[in-house]
Amino acid sequence: MEAAGWVDTHVHFWQYGRSDLYWMTPELTALQRSFTPDDLLPWLERVGVRQIVIVQAARSAWDHAWWFSLAEQYPIVAGVVGWVDLAAPAVDLHLDMYARHPAFRGVRATAENEPDSAWLAREDVQRGIAAVAERGLTLDLLVRTEHLPHVPALAERFPTLTLVVDHLAKPPIATGQLERWREQIARLVPYPNVWLKLSGLLTEAGPQPTVEVIRPVIAFVLDQFGIERMLWGSDWPVCTLAADYQQTYATLRAALGPLTLDDEQMLFRENARRVYRLP
Repeated sequence: MEAAGWVDTHVHFWQYGRSDLYWMTPELTALQRSFTPDDLLPWLERVGVRQIVIVQAARSAWDHAWWFSLAEQYPIVAGVVGWVDLAAPAVDLHLDMYARHPAFRGVRATAENEPDSAWLAREDVQRGIAAVAERGLTLDLLVRTEHLPHVPALAERFPTLTLVVDHLAKPPIATGQLERWREQIARLVPYPNVWLKLSGLLTEAGPQPTVEVIRPVIAFVLDQFGIERMLWGSDWPVCTLAADYQQTYATLRAALGPLTLDDEQMLFRENARRVYRLP
């Protein structure tokens, strides 16, 4: 495939046995090994990706140091979205420490992994989010439908903070029970600082992750948000639970339908550079 110069805004790297993979469950045997840029580079070449953003999949200082070292070693790594304990009293110190590295672009709030579905609304967490906003960083949101009711309040309280809803908030495609998800996604439309990331859909699609299965979800968010407020990410290597990198990309492209050249460049490159302030 001819090089397209795309930006993949959502890839994960970890060292199995060393990284703090707090989310790894026993049945995820295919992911229970190390994943590094060397594993991904051949796939990027096939799709035409020229820049990637590492998004956190672990919660340790060691992992951050390793991700930053990858950014120094591999020119294709254009940014790192890391993790801090947003509720910690020392959140400012942690953010300032990571911000010393030029690849640091933002933080991921992992609400999905918190037992309290209202975690994003907690005052101690919002203090941490305020610290992220004050530093001009981006906040990725790892959320599901039950967390979305708290996002409008965040967007209002922090109007200068760019909020990115990862994986479209993991719509329950496999069950087809999408009504509440649609309602909550639609409530985000009035807030221009909220963006959606087209990623991780095939792993939510059940045993048959086909174009036809994910197309209605993509059509809905396109109608509500438009290409102007969307990013693309592969969610590699988690996506390999459903399809390889090239198949994941091709399935999404087919589900999107025909795009103008301007829309294609916005979704797969320009929006990513704007949101994550990429070189």
